Amino acid sequence: MEPNQNPDIDWYLKVSGERSVTPRCPFASVNRCPRYYESLSLLGRAGSTPILPADDDRLKSRWEKSDIWPKTDETAVCIMGTGDRKTIFSNFCPEVAYDRFGLFATTLVDYADDIDRDLSYRRLKETNVPDKSWRWRWQHIKPIHFSECPLYSPLIHAPQYSKDAEDKQLVTLKPTFMGMGVDINEVLRRYWPRLKKWFGR
Repeated sequence: MEPNQNPDIDWYLKVSGERSVTPRCPFASVNRCPRYYESLSLLGRAGSTPILPADDDRLKSRWEKSDIWPKTDETAVCIMGTGDRKTIFSNFCPEVAYDRFGLFATTLVDYADDIDRDLSYRRLKETNVPDKSWRWRWQHIKPIHFSECPLYSPLIHAPQYSKDAEDKQLVTLKPTFMGMGVDINEVLRRYWPRLKKWFGR
């Protein structure tokens, strides 16, 4: 990625097309991915609309029991800052980061203070950095495509994390452009008695 290029929706869709995967992450749901849930939950404590407490408690309890819940602080989603000012967003789900900040990134670091911001702005002006560059808003970011997320592969091979028991048996998520496949054998096994009865009329 070019230094001044933004990891925006155009960049994201381009990478998805090059890798022949779904345009957006197929696990971008609080019920399908613990990182998505954790990112969205923490944003509720950083000025965004929070998840309802009952739902938050239920989701946290559910994901904490899974083997893909982060076991160390280094791998957990984290927001840091002083008081109401949050300056570091770490290990974020890129889907959540885009919905909140307009950038598909796993790490976003704000300027430490106005002095750092002013110095950086001066350099950006001197080097004619475009106004739309992420560098005018953030001191540092780490772009990421969902296919590079450490949870993407485990989730693909663990359909039990799907919310709906029916979906997890009949529909599987795979790294294809359409992103879904139907288990025909399971469909026949489950619904053949009904179909046979119906056709026998």
